[in-house]
Amino acid sequence: MATRKPASQPEPEPQEEVTEAVAAPVAPSILERLRRNRMGALTGGLAVSLALAMLLSILVPDRYVLLALTILGVAEAVAVGAAVRYLAVERGLLTQLSAFVAAVLGMHVLGTTGMINQKLGDLGDLGGALGGTLTSGLGWDDALLASFATPAVSTGAVLTGLLAAIIAGWGTPSRD
Repeated sequence: MATRKPASQPEPEPQEEVTEAVAAPVAPSILERLRRNRMGALTGGLAVSLALAMLLSILVPDRYVLLALTILGVAEAVAVGAAVRYLAVERGLLTQLSAFVAAVLGMHVLGTTGMINQKLGDLGDLGGALGGTLTSGLGWDDALLASFATPAVSTGAVLTGLLAAIIAGWGTPSRD
């Protein structure tokens, strides 16, 4: 008798080993760490505010001070508002308060340092009349220390803070 052969099955093809490259875990960026932190938006806003204030304070001229402080104050408010808006996870009253506080402090440092450095720096011209005791006038570092020592209460600083708060809290957040 003839034996029946079972139906032929195709032989399995040899499988190649698949090796996947495992990427090392990437540490989050500084901005991402600020976003994850509860106080990150305020910290970032203060950093931007004070750095910009110290850089812009040297641009306050002897003349046309009102125009210069208005332009520099708007630049401060826009920068702080945009920084807090970018770093905030959700928008709300606390985000706006963070932007307000950071912008008020930044504008105070900018305005006070610029005014003392530019306007009161002319005291050095009195050196000849006073027998040479005031030969150098007030410098930028003394003006910065004076801005840290005085209270931040001025209409310009409050308006700058309000503008930054409006920018930080405008509209609904959109996350891509």
